[in-house]
Amino acid sequence: MNAKDVAHVVTAADTAAAWGNEFPAAASTPFLLGLAELACHALVADELGDGVVTVGTTASIEHLAPSPVGATLVARATLLSNDGRRFAFSAEVLDGTTVAARVEHTRASVPRASLERAMADR
Repeated sequence: MNAKDVAHVVTAADTAAAWGNEFPAAASTPFLLGLAELACHALVADELGDGVVTVGTTASIEHLAPSPVGATLVARATLLSNDGRRFAFSAEVLDGTTVAARVEHTRASVPRASLERAMADR
């Protein structure tokens, strides 16, 4: 379990322009972060117990380059540490050979049932 890649082709719904015409038709920062989060979760998913999921707890992103509709982005996550309940990751989102974003991210493992109860109580 060293690294995990998740790929996605950018659609119009993934762009900043989907949030408003004043923004460019390039992959949005929240989309890049979400793609990195998917790669981070995928990296540890096979190690989780039944009924356990991961949730994001912190994230820091550097959005370095624009990616147009049709670009294939690859998020590559690397596990930095695991204390049994919290996972720390480093991730890059690549647009070909260009680093579109760098992400530092932590996730916590939680029972899905506890998460669903907490949401129902709100």
